[in-house]
Amino acid sequence: MVQRLRVRGSIVLAGALLAGAALAVEQPPPAEAAPTLQVTTVVSGLSHPWDITWVGDLMLYDLRAGQVWSKRGSNAPRRVMISGFPSIYVNSEGGLLGMVADPAASTNKRFYTCQAVRSSAGNPLDVRVLRWRLTSDTTAVSDGSPIVTGLPLSSGRHSGCRLRFGGDGKLYVGTGDAAVGTHPQNLASLGGKVLRVNADGTIPTDNPFYARGGNARYVWNSGHRNIQGLALRPGTTELWSAEHGTSRDDEINLSVRGGNYGWDPVPGYDESTPMTDLTKFPTARIAMWSSGAPTVATSGATFLRGSAWGEWQGALAVGLLKGEGIYLMRFDPTPTTSRVASVTRLAAAQGHGRIRAVQLGPDGALYFTTSNGTNDEIVRIRPTAAVPSRSAGTLISPSGVTATRTGSQVLTFVRSTGDGVWFKRSTNDGASWSAWTSAGVTSTDAPSATSSRSGRVDLFTRNASRQLVHTWFQDGIRKGSVNLGGTVIAQHGASLGNGTMDVFALATTGTAWRKHYDGTRWSGWISAGGRFTSGLSASADPAGRGILVTGRGTNGATYERTFYPTTATSSWVQRGDNLAAWSDRALGDAWPGRALVAVGNGVDRRAVVQRGGVLIGTSQVFTSAPDVVTRSDGTFLLFGKGPDGDLRVYDGRPGRFTSTSLGGMLR
Repeated sequence: MVQRLRVRGSIVLAGALLAGAALAVEQPPPAEAAPTLQVTTVVSGLSHPWDITWVGDLMLYDLRAGQVWSKRGSNAPRRVMISGFPSIYVNSEGGLLGMVADPAASTNKRFYTCQAVRSSAGNPLDVRVLRWRLTSDTTAVSDGSPIVTGLPLSSGRHSGCRLRFGGDGKLYVGTGDAAVGTHPQNLASLGGKVLRVNADGTIPTDNPFYARGGNARYVWNSGHRNIQGLALRPGTTELWSAEHGTSRDDEINLSVRGGNYGWDPVPGYDESTPMTDLTKFPTARIAMWSSGAPTVATSGATFLRGSAWGEWQGALAVGLLKGEGIYLMRFDPTPTTSRVASVTRLAAAQGHGRIRAVQLGPDGALYFTTSNGTNDEIVRIRPTAAVPSRSAGTLISPSGVTATRTGSQVLTFVRSTGDGVWFKRSTNDGASWSAWTSAGVTSTDAPSATSSRSGRVDLFTRNASRQLVHTWFQDGIRKGSVNLGGTVIAQHGASLGNGTMDVFALATTGTAWRKHYDGTRWSGWISAGGRFTSGLSASADPAGRGILVTGRGTNGATYERTFYPTTATSSWVQRGDNLAAWSDRALGDAWPGRALVAVGNGVDRRAVVQRGGVLIGTSQVFTSAPDVVTRSDGTFLLFGKGPDGDLRVYDGRPGRFTSTSLGGMLR
C-alpha cells in the first residue's frame, strides 16, 4: 500500500567539506572497542589435551595418551568409554590427536577422531580417521567403517592431524609428512596434505586429483610439512590452515583446491629448505602469513565471531606452542588475496605456557588447551563487549561521504560549507582525481549517490525543509534536479543500472520508507517496515534483480531485506554480526557472494570491511561513516573522513593497499 510519509523531529548532523578555516567538529560517540575478557579454567590436571569439540552442549576433549572425556555444564569431567577403540601409538607428536563433531551432531551424536595406531607388536602402523556415535555422555560406539586409513606414521613426528568440516559439508583432514621428505609432493602419499572426504568416508568425485585414482583421489592440496590447525572462515567457504614449520618459518595459509604449497625437503629431509620453495615450484601458493625466525610453532586455529568480541570479531585466533600464547590475526580485505595485515597477542592467554588447540565454543567463548605435559588445562575466554544502546530514528555518526561508480568513472560527494555539495571525479577507476567541483545543489545531511545507467550518476540530498531531492549528472555534468518531497532524516539510493532506481529513507520514529523509479516516474512513499537506530544502506544485485537494504535494529543487531521493483522478501532478517559503531553501512555490489560493507570500528577508528559474514580489519583510520565502490574485478575504493578531517580514499587491490588524501576538511 502506498502511503504519504510525514516525518518530524531533529535535524541530522552530516559531513562537511571546508575549503579554508577549520570549524569545530562534533565527535561521534564511542565506537566498539576490544572486549572485556573473563578467563576461567574449565579443566585442570591434564596431560597433553589435544582437541575440543561439542556434541550439542556436551563438550568432548581428548588426551594424547588415548582417552576421550566429556563435560556437561558445571559437572565434573567423565571419561567416555568407546567400544572398538584402537590401540594408540603414543610418541612425540603421535597419539590421539584431532577430533571434531559432525555438523548435525546435536541430533545424530556423531564425532570423529584422528589417531596414530600401533600394531599388535606395538610398532607404529598408520594414522587414521574414525567415526563414533555417542550412546550416552560416557559411552560411544563405532559408527561405520574407518573414514581414512594409511596416513603415514614413522616415529610419531609430524603426525598432523587436525579435522574440520568445510562450508561444503565435507570433512577436511590436515596431515603431517611423518618427517619423510618425499611425502609432501607425492600424490600417492597421504602425508603432507589436506585431504577431503565425505562424512561417510566416500571420496568426493570433484576432488582435484580424483581421476588419477589411488590415494590421489583424497588429496585437496599438497606440499605441506605438518598442518596443526584448520579453520573455516564464517560466512565463506574459505578454509585456513596453520602449519608448524622449520626453524625458519611457520605459515598461515588459505587452503585452495589443487594448490601446491611448496614444501619439498629432498634429498633426505633437509630442513634448511624454504617452507614454500618458489625456486622449485614457481606457482606454489604463497603463505598469507609467515613468522620468519624466530618461529612460534603455530598450532590450532579458529575464527572469532559474535558481537561480544567487539572489534576483534572476524580475527583468526592461532595457538602458539613455542611462542606460548595466542595470536589474533586480521586480514587485508580483497577477494583474491586476504593476507594477514596485523598480528596481536591475546594478553588473556599469556602465562599458560604452550597452547595446542583453540576452538570457539557454542557459547561464543574461546576455548584453548595447553600442552606443557603436566597440569595441563582447558581454559575458557569469554568476551563481554557491549553493543552501544541507541534509540530508534537516531543516527550514530555525525558525518559521512558517498561514492558511486559507472564504467571507469568514480564520483565521490561531500557536504560543504553553506550546505553546498561538492564532488571529485576519477575517469580511470580511482587512479587520479579531478579538482573539487560544485554539484550545484545543497544538502542538510550527508548525500547518497548511485548510478542508474552508463555514464549517469544519481544524487540524493535533503533540502532545508528536509525534503528529498534527486539530482542527476551525465559524465560529470549536472543535468537537472527534482523535489521528491517527504520529510526525512537520512536517505540512501541504489540502482540496478537499468534505468530504474530506489531510494530508502528513515523517519524520526525509526521506520523505513521507500520510493521506486520505474524508468519513467517515481512512486509515492511506500512503507518498508522495521525500526532502525541507523540510516539504511542499499546495494544492487543485478543478477538477482533486487536491492539489498541493511540497517541497525533497536537491539544493536544488523538486519537486511531484499526489495524488488514491485515486491520484497517477506521480512527483515537478522544477520549474525552487530555493526554498532557507525550509523550507515556502505554496500558495494561487485564482491562475490555478498555485498561488501564498511564501517568505522574500534577505539582507533580503523575501517572494517565485511566480506560475506566476515569482518576484516584494515589499516585505514576513519572518523566518519564511510562509503565504498567496487570495481568489476572485486577490488574496491573506500571513502571516509580521515583522522585530520580530510577526505581519504583507501584503495584495496591484490597485494597493494594504499591510502590517499583527497583534501578538504569534513565535519
